[in-house]
Amino acid sequence: MLNIIKEKLDLSPDLKKKIDWAKNYTSTSIKLEKGYLIRLEPTNIAYVDPHKVKINNYTFLFFNGINTFYINNLNEHHNMSELEKYFILAK
Repeated sequence: MLNIIKEKLDLSPDLKKKIDWAKNYTSTSIKLEKGYLIRLEPTNIAYVDPHKVKINNYTFLFFNGINTFYINNLNEHHNMSELEKYFILAK
């Protein structure tokens, strides 16, 4: 029997500060969902579900400790310095 165990991850203070800054700078209303660590027991397989910020039809994906973010999927990353630009486009 395979058990799926989800553990909620905390948003790193640095990442939270960057998201809050971009949100306040662009006056954007966001919905923030914290990510999860998903483990499959009894195996040693684990997956990190990213933190998500939703603005209209866009989902921004963030990982703790990484200075990039993704939009809607993990195909293309963007530098955190461009976050406010993409928040404005998503409004």
